[in-house]
Amino acid sequence: MARPLIKKDQKGVLYVRPPSIEARINGALGQWETLSKRAKIADPNVPDFLTRECLVHLIRDAIRRNDQRLATVLMRPLLLRCAANLLKTVPDGAMRNAAAVREDILSSFQMLFTEAAAEDTLDYYECKFGRAFKSLRLDRIEAEKSQQKGVTDLPQVRNEDGGTMPDEEALALLSRMARISGSQEDRVYLPQVLKAVNDLPPDQRRAVVLRRIIGHTEEQTAKICKVDKRTIRYRLARADIQLKKLKEDL
Repeated sequence: MARPLIKKDQKGVLYVRPPSIEARINGALGQWETLSKRAKIADPNVPDFLTRECLVHLIRDAIRRNDQRLATVLMRPLLLRCAANLLKTVPDGAMRNAAAVREDILSSFQMLFTEAAAEDTLDYYECKFGRAFKSLRLDRIEAEKSQQKGVTDLPQVRNEDGGTMPDEEALALLSRMARISGSQEDRVYLPQVLKAVNDLPPDQRRAVVLRRIIGHTEEQTAKICKVDKRTIRYRLARADIQLKKLKEDL
């Protein structure tokens, strides 16, 4: 049986797990052999459908029982549903760096399951998942907007044709490079990174823009540059040394 859940949020407003959700949780607990199949059901009208609130409870229960395999199996469909929601609510073009914002929201949500301090937050997800996830999304969007206010007059980045890449596109694409380290503050240094890319030797800059920024495959990059893939790897390695040195100096 699911433990009763009647609590107050940070504003002192009482919330309780709806009886319909509690019934689904109770019907799923113990049926470990069927949960992986049930979690993939996308139609809420199907009797075996597991709501997002139910999935949160089952994942937490699996973690408490040290059943990491089941927790991972159930997390995948839950994240897919969240990702689908974000594609609608934070679509490309709606704001600068939309793809990165979506990734950060998903990452922040997933991290809740590893943080002891997030117990109360996850309790709320078990009761009102839609409202809780919306709050997470809006907070992240507001943080991104505030951060972007300080990013102006970005140095220009040249694309593979020698033209100028728009600031919005360059910022969004280069942020993927900045996130490799997992450090949020790296984005503060994006203007310096943009300048560093421009300062690279032409052959290295072209390889970085094509491969790392625009996203061409190694084979496509080699074909455009009219060299072999080994040469592209060498140019990227040399460029990485310079960009890493920039980060160490900042």
